Amino acid sequence: MSATKLPRTRRRLLVVDDEPQILVAISDLFEDDFEVLTAGDGWTALRLLEEHDVSVILSDQRMPGMPGDEFLHRARDLSEATRVLVTGYTDITALVRAVNIGKIHAYVAKPWNPVELRAIVMNAAAQYELTQDLSHERSLLKALMDNVPDAIFFLDRGLRFERANRAQAEHLGEDDPRELVGKTIADFLPSAVAEGILADERRALETGEMVVDKIERQETPQGICTWMSTTKAPIRNKQGEIVGLVGISRNITGRRLAEEALQRAHDDLERIIELRTRKLKQEIAERMRAEEMLIEAKEMAESANRAKTAFLANMSHELRTPLNAIIGFADLMHSHIMGPVGNEKYEEYIYNIYESGIHLLNIISDILDVSRIEAGKIKLQESDVNLPAIAQGAMRMMEHLAEEGELTAVVEIFGEVPRVFADERLVKQALLNLLSNAIKFTPPKGRVAVRVAEQRDGSVTLSVSDSGIGISATDIERVLQPFGQVESSLARKHAGTGLGLPLAKAFMDLHGGRFELLSEVGKGTTAGMHFPAERVLRGQIATL
Repeated sequence: MSATKLPRTRRRLLVVDDEPQILVAISDLFEDDFEVLTAGDGWTALRLLEEHDVSVILSDQRMPGMPGDEFLHRARDLSEATRVLVTGYTDITALVRAVNIGKIHAYVAKPWNPVELRAIVMNAAAQYELTQDLSHERSLLKALMDNVPDAIFFLDRGLRFERANRAQAEHLGEDDPRELVGKTIADFLPSAVAEGILADERRALETGEMVVDKIERQETPQGICTWMSTTKAPIRNKQGEIVGLVGISRNITGRRLAEEALQRAHDDLERIIELRTRKLKQEIAERMRAEEMLIEAKEMAESANRAKTAFLANMSHELRTPLNAIIGFADLMHSHIMGPVGNEKYEEYIYNIYESGIHLLNIISDILDVSRIEAGKIKLQESDVNLPAIAQGAMRMMEHLAEEGELTAVVEIFGEVPRVFADERLVKQALLNLLSNAIKFTPPKGRVAVRVAEQRDGSVTLSVSDSGIGISATDIERVLQPFGQVESSLARKHAGTGLGLPLAKAFMDLHGGRFELLSEVGKGTTAGMHFPAERVLRGQIATL
């Protein structure tokens, strides 16, 4: 038997008896093993069989209206259930009649013994399941034989057909597979072809070895040449003796013709490839020359970029020295250390010189930072950093600008924020740039907030939010590039180089963090510096 089994549901036992107490006793006896259906007469039992699948029918012989043997006879037309008759010794004639016409599997004599009755019913249930499995196996085999397009056949030890499917019959020129039974392949194919096939089959019977995927050239009775791929295997009985062969053949004529066509196409393709290869070699040589020119251009661009970076660094250094002198002397004159200037207008000019010098010095510092970042010369000076304290300090430094712009400026610390391991100078510089931008580009009566918070993923965020003019989505990428600026009425009022946002982003990249810029025109902007969880110092809470 095959290992394939039908899916099992809870088995049903139909008990038919006109005595209610008997129905109750038998139901109690089998309730753990079966779903028990009961009926007091044959007609009710027949209706139950129309509605339910039943494994075993246990029927009493003596019942009003329809005796048990007649009921079981009628039940055969409705159910494949195994039938058991319960009868007394006086019903021996009905029992013999029921057995002789094959209507029952077993009988139980009254008065019945519960142990004996249980054994008979369980055996009947096993018989039913075995019959169902066998029926299922036969259905699978029939479906396979009827529907598989390949030829399938079974041979006895005399190499005569015992069974074959329609595909095999049609291949041998017959319409009905039964026409093959009892005949050999020699009855259908020319002797020269048949002898070779029979020799292979005899060898398989003698050695017990399979014939696997053997290509056989066959000529049909109609004179048509075909190619078959055939596999044959020995069939053994329970004692391990070879009693026949099973085979399956597939018509591969189409495949053989395709292989021949493929070979012709292959030959043509080789000729085409040879021509194409020569052309590709020419194209590759041209491409290599183009790549060499591209590499040369790239090296020139990189050299120009290094020269630019070096120039900016040198110029920034050269400008710092005289600029510091200008700022120092302007501050000295403005402070009247050497005495009054003597003219109020000059006082105003001196202050303008001082402020312009400071602004220019900041621009030069930013340009120098950009050049150092591009050259990869910035090294982090890391320490334990208190972000809430940095936020408060930056706000104090920029508070006078917020007041001049009639803005509300606040610092918001959310919960207990741990310290981070970072470069404090770069963090301060980035925050001051972001805060300066927020104040510059927020109209009067607006709001600017510096926020510090620990996120759910363990990272810590230092952000600046404003209710200013905002940045359109199309301009976000531009403002994150060095010297990138967006035209607006507020932007024209404030001098700047467009280096604040790119520097903040570059500083966060150096820390392995993330810089995020969210903005909407007319509603405001939020610039966030996200320090990764690996830079957060757990257990070290930042305090003000």
